[in-house]
Amino acid sequence: MNLAFTYFITPMALIIYLQRYPENKNYGYLYSAVWIGFFTIIQSLFAHKGMFVYDNGWNGWHNIWLNIALFAVLRVHYRKPAMAMLISLPAVVIFYLLFPFPLESLK
Repeated sequence: MNLAFTYFITPMALIIYLQRYPENKNYGYLYSAVWIGFFTIIQSLFAHKGMFVYDNGWNGWHNIWLNIALFAVLRVHYRKPAMAMLISLPAVVIFYLLFPFPLESLK
């Protein structure tokens, strides 16, 4: 289920999110908030059903902040990819420092 969510559901949803993003800035904030809420609820339901398991100090409440960061950086990346990469690098370091995981688990 995690692979399906990662490689199929999320990319398709993000394409829809970007294609339908409103031009009006105020509507853009509301539009993003709805998507952030939707993703947070879906992730919470998956965790409740045991489809997502959180480790290393992470819990479902952290998904809210992660989704806010992800959707904000995604919108920046759509307009200015290089700037999004510059924003993402410190964010990765901060998340790793707050929620460390063993790097050998990536092998």
